[in-house]
Amino acid sequence: MDVLKDFDAVKALLWVVPGAMIALFRSFAMRGSFPGVTKDDVAAFVIGSVIYAFLIVLGTGGLSLIGTQSQFSPWIGFVVLLLVPAIAGLGLGLIEASDAVGFSFRKIGIRLPSPDATAWETVFRELESGAVLLVTLKDGAKVFGRWVGGRGGSAASTDAKTTDLYLGEIGLVSDAGQYVAIMPRRGIYLAAAEIRYIEIVGIPGNI
Repeated sequence: MDVLKDFDAVKALLWVVPGAMIALFRSFAMRGSFPGVTKDDVAAFVIGSVIYAFLIVLGTGGLSLIGTQSQFSPWIGFVVLLLVPAIAGLGLGLIEASDAVGFSFRKIGIRLPSPDATAWETVFRELESGAVLLVTLKDGAKVFGRWVGGRGGSAASTDAKTTDLYLGEIGLVSDAGQYVAIMPRRGIYLAAAEIRYIEIVGIPGNI
C-alpha cells in the first residue's frame, strides 16, 4: 500500500486522456461512430498522449503555455487536454477517410497499409462507382448489382462484425457478357448473415 501513497489519479489521466481523445475522434471521423474501448487500448492512448505532449512542448517552446499551477485554469485544461486532441483526431480521421495520402503514394507505386480494420472496409472504401458485383448468397442465389454513388446509392457497413451491403442498382448479365440494369432502377439490401461471398466482376467501362 505504501507504493500507492504517491499515486495521483489525476496526473495518470493526463497521460491517457489526450491520446484517447485523438484515437476516438479519429475513428469517429472515419466510420461515423466511436469504437469500443478495451484495456488493451490503454497503451496506445498513453503513446498518443506522449507524442501529443512532445508536440505541445515543441510547438510552445516549453511548458509556458500552461504555466505554473496558480496560472492553470479549467479552460486551459479543457482546451489542451480535450478540445485540441479531439480536433486533431477529427483532422487525422478525415485525412485518412479521404484516402488523400494513400492515393498520392499509390500514384508513385507505394502502397501503404490500410488504416481500416478489415479487407472488407478497404475494398469498399476504394471501390469505384460503376463497378459490377456478383453476390452469392448462402442459399446459392446470385445477385448482380452495380456499385453506384449519390443519393440512394450503394453502401457497405463499416462495422467489421456486421458486413451487410446495399446495392443501389441490380441487373442481369446477358448472353454476350454485358451487364444490363433492371429498369426502373431498384436497389437491394443484403444482410451479412445471408452473404456467402462477393466477387467484383467488372470495373467501370469493362462490363
